[in-house]
Amino acid sequence: MSRDRAQSEVVGVVILVGVVVTLVGLVSVVVLSNVATEQTPVADLRVEADDTHLTVTHQGGDEIPVDDLVVVVRGSDRTTRVAVDAANLTDDGNGRFQFGESLVREHGHVGDDARILIVHRPTNEILAEEHVRFGSGG
Repeated sequence: MSRDRAQSEVVGVVILVGVVVTLVGLVSVVVLSNVATEQTPVADLRVEADDTHLTVTHQGGDEIPVDDLVVVVRGSDRTTRVAVDAANLTDDGNGRFQFGESLVREHGHVGDDARILIVHRPTNEILAEEHVRFGSGG
């Protein structure tokens, strides 16, 4: 039997590997270029708190859908997540937290050091943070 065809088999394998690598590369480029990434909004949010309530005021920057926000109050002994909804927002009813609007909500922490975080849910990024000391509640 003649072994003259061995070289053409190697060339065929090299060409086939090249075609597969090229196709995988093209598919990767198409798939990765179509991935939609969520942008973290940029906003100036002022956080204030007293013994019973916390207030978050939008002082400028991007409008943020209300459903995309959560307020986290981390005290020394517990963490409270406060949903943002229209009932707690001084807004125009468009479902977006925008310049000049405020969120006012009870926090339920008394006599506690706390860290208040305003979190953007889709990206899980912290938009604002404030360290506060709540009084005795009296």
